[in-house]
Amino acid sequence: MGEFDRPGAWSRYNAAQRDRPPHPLAVTLLEHAGEGAGRLALDLGFGGGVETALLLDHGWQVLAIDGDPAAAESLRVRCTTGRLTIVTQDFTDLDVLPELHLVHAAWSLPYAGVHLERLWELLLSALVPGGWLACHLFGVRATADAEDVARLRTADVDRFLDRLDVVHREEQEVDGTSSGRPTHWHVHSVVGRRRA
Repeated sequence: MGEFDRPGAWSRYNAAQRDRPPHPLAVTLLEHAGEGAGRLALDLGFGGGVETALLLDHGWQVLAIDGDPAAAESLRVRCTTGRLTIVTQDFTDLDVLPELHLVHAAWSLPYAGVHLERLWELLLSALVPGGWLACHLFGVRATADAEDVARLRTADVDRFLDRLDVVHREEQEVDGTSSGRPTHWHVHSVVGRRRA
């Protein structure tokens, strides 16, 4: 059993993330997507809510989805604007989404495990032509603290991205930690725009 398969692990992790700065991928996404002007963004697996708050600060209406009820309650306290809709649901169970102009999926997609392909199709179907997507995808050499994690070959990442005009793509491998345990990160970081 991986660390994130243990009861309460995601709640503890999310609580520890609340005061960190926004991840660079989210900043890069907004450099390209610009101000929201009320358009709808999805923050999938919002966790500590840092990127949700960033999107709201830039004028986006945000649909924030995460399976952790404690994260949802924390986000309700942190962000009181009417432009925020919070859904507490395991995102691997999603089967319908509204029309989206932006998807921020950061570290959530690898934890979709065997559901990744179906979830990816759902996200791209909901994303309007010209809409923006940012995500991390794990490469085959990634280790992780959960049993069901999707790891992709580079050719599979290429296939996933074939309907996007990619403006940022970076592959990194680095040794680090996750929940205090040694972890090898093999990550494809992507920002792209949905083609017509």
